[in-house]
Amino acid sequence: MHVLNYLWYSIVTASLVHALPLPGDSAVGVIWTFPNGTWIENLAVRQNGEVLCTSLTKAALYMVNPFQHTAQLVHQFDQGDDLLGITEVENDVFAIVSANISFTTSTAMPGSAALWRVDMAAWEQGMPNAVTLVSRLLDVGLPDGIVALPDQLGLALLADAAKGRVWKVDVWTGEHSVAFQSELFRPNTSVLPLGIDGLSIWKDNLFFTNIARSVFGHVPISQNGSATGPIQQIAETPFGDDFAIAVDGTAYVVGDNTLFGVDLEGSAKILAGGPDDLTLEGATSAQFGRTSMDDGVLYIGTNGGLLSPVDGEIRGGQLLAINTKLFD
Repeated sequence: MHVLNYLWYSIVTASLVHALPLPGDSAVGVIWTFPNGTWIENLAVRQNGEVLCTSLTKAALYMVNPFQHTAQLVHQFDQGDDLLGITEVENDVFAIVSANISFTTSTAMPGSAALWRVDMAAWEQGMPNAVTLVSRLLDVGLPDGIVALPDQLGLALLADAAKGRVWKVDVWTGEHSVAFQSELFRPNTSVLPLGIDGLSIWKDNLFFTNIARSVFGHVPISQNGSATGPIQQIAETPFGDDFAIAVDGTAYVVGDNTLFGVDLEGSAKILAGGPDDLTLEGATSAQFGRTSMDDGVLYIGTNGGLLSPVDGEIRGGQLLAINTKLFD
């Protein structure tokens, strides 16, 4: 992709109102690089702008300040509690799912899925109960993306990448039940036995990716998370992993070292990176900034190419930032 040359030129010549957290005013900036072997799996952005990063390989939750380019460990989980999805369930309180993951088979040990709750306000005050194990989710296969239901305090929808289901979960008690399931959620190959992955809610629709099927789709839902219409594919996004939806409805999907833009009509195009491009190598997750200083900035987590390095060299996972206003 040569789009980065154009983006670099655009950002240098544009008059920017906000100070973006992008080193050297590059269109794709590195906010933080973690040590080699650190797979950043999912992101959540706090109201103050700090980015929470779950690590699949380190069983750890990190926090990165994108404005000061600093990082710190929030909590070290036990071995086998490999962290996956994270979502804010109320102000500064986050739900996280984990499982004991085999990286050779892309599967989870049966019965290892778990739900955690992290109270960042309590963590800042040094309280011992900032991180709580809510429940072991014994019948969940491989928990992945999780998203809070905006009108149902304490409830979230959870993607099960192994069983092809979406679970409705009470993040306070751990009670859960199948919300809906579909063939579009299931994996379709034993080589990559992962199906539904990322989740996001926008305008009464649950949007999702299926990484093995390269599907980006949606299902209309009610306030309590029940399906109110058919589950449908919107676009094809090769190995689409996670995504974030902008205020105009554009979905920014990451997968296969690539950032895709998907509009409301289902048209998908490559915005940055590419299968053999190092810029977004191992991109796994995406979230938008929440402050006036990073308005329009898309944060992307990466795994450093752990599974399939572009040039044979494994790097540390990164937190990247892209100014999406340049794509208008």
